[in-house]
Amino acid sequence: MGFTKPPEGTVITEDEAIAQGADDFDIALGFMEGYIAPSRPHLTPLEKAHGKIVARRMDTYYDVTIYEDGYEDCYPIGD
Repeated sequence: MGFTKPPEGTVITEDEAIAQGADDFDIALGFMEGYIAPSRPHLTPLEKAHGKIVARRMDTYYDVTIYEDGYEDCYPIGD
């Protein structure tokens, strides 16, 4: 059998969901719908490589995220 969604209003941890047989899709859906709470911090690939986010700013055509090591990730905005 597989993982089944807990009763309405019940929140379980990520580790509990894994113990009940949840796969990555079940866990992601649980995060989005709010019935699974993360058991550990989840870092993005850029956070793993450059450290925590220390600041954000908006330039003329970009949203810029600044990391601990000074790396700036620029995301284009607009048309």
